[in-house]
Amino acid sequence: MGIKVGKYFIFFELVFTVLSLIHYIADWLPLIVSGGASEGDGFDFASVNLTANVLLYLLTYICAIFFLLFRWEKAVYYISKNKIIWLILAVAIASLIWSYNREAAIKSCIQLIGTTIFGLYFGTRYSIKDQVKILGFVYILILVLSTIFIVALPKYGIMGAVHAGAIRGIFTHKNFFGQALALSAILIFMLTMISPKRKFILYMGLGLVIVLLLLARSTTSMVNTLVLFFALFLYRTFRLRYMFMVPTFILLITLGLISYFIYIENSQVLFSAIGKDATLTGRTDIWAFAWDMIQKRFWLGYGLGSFWNGLDGPSAYVVRAVRWPVPYAHNAWLELWLEFGLIGLLTYVIGFVINICRSIWLARVTLGTDGLWPLIYLTYIVMSTITEGRLVGENNILWVLYTALSISIFIPPEKSQKYPSRLIAEVKPSYKY
Repeated sequence: MGIKVGKYFIFFELVFTVLSLIHYIADWLPLIVSGGASEGDGFDFASVNLTANVLLYLLTYICAIFFLLFRWEKAVYYISKNKIIWLILAVAIASLIWSYNREAAIKSCIQLIGTTIFGLYFGTRYSIKDQVKILGFVYILILVLSTIFIVALPKYGIMGAVHAGAIRGIFTHKNFFGQALALSAILIFMLTMISPKRKFILYMGLGLVIVLLLLARSTTSMVNTLVLFFALFLYRTFRLRYMFMVPTFILLITLGLISYFIYIENSQVLFSAIGKDATLTGRTDIWAFAWDMIQKRFWLGYGLGSFWNGLDGPSAYVVRAVRWPVPYAHNAWLELWLEFGLIGLLTYVIGFVINICRSIWLARVTLGTDGLWPLIYLTYIVMSTITEGRLVGENNILWVLYTALSISIFIPPEKSQKYPSRLIAEVKPSYKY
């Protein structure tokens, strides 16, 4: 009887995790509530009642707390291994003191804490290998649901107005859909090596991703997808002996510098070739005006969720300058600087560097493809946040997975998946499984 209850509990927990991740990744509910509104059609997204959406997020916070308490000894042990997450959260909470819009900051802060709790749960509950498997399955479900919306519910699945004809699936914008497609492509490809028995089905899914990427017309996401695949093979060099690894990296750095100089000399031609202008569709103008506002609160920023509020508040300067209602900085690093100042930005960067170093170590001491996932995801963060997204934000999948990764990379790899123990500093937990 107890075994059956245990199996049902594990199954329920897995279903909760999958559904929660779908909710964090895809903004399907705002899409439905808005009636399939598109950018440029005159619809005011601020007028949409998103109470149901917030309540669903609240449910994920509560359930995550319950599951964390269920395994509290294990959770406490590994959560304590990476204090940088707590430092970032401390900066966010402290920003309430100097926030430009304290009411908005309090709401955002409560939701950020909840989002962090879900990330901590995901990172402590599942190994990196299990995370890759679950995320791969989640993104396949999102692909299926998006295809249904595109084919059967084109009012919702296909954009109108400015981006008429571009598909968006169960997302409110084609660019968000493109970001999800880029990550789904690399996850599905990694699954072909982790679960070779399902290789045929997974390759079919990969083919679907490529078709959807083309139909989404998200050039940036296409480029990001290629970079991630290149990175996956590149990071395998970390598993070479030092005598081969060092010259390989010198070669790659040289090639990178050459590519950079070629880009500088031919940027106009390259942007024209992919259907963009040198301002990245006006983004560089937003960055310039956002930088002007950063100068006014250089060290501490405007507080979590306090800067962007249309013509009300500090964002009015940017909105008037670019002459359209900018909702965010279109660069996650500038967004972080606007919210938390240089103090918050440096705190995040320090943690990011620590995670990169730990991820390189993990890549070297593990054998499986899943051991490369932390480096791949950190690369994805850098690539995808240049023109979109938020690094630290409430109900944000980037922050959820970053939090989970920051914890998971401190959990010792399974013995069957690692090199001889002399290469690994073994960790002996004080708790019992």
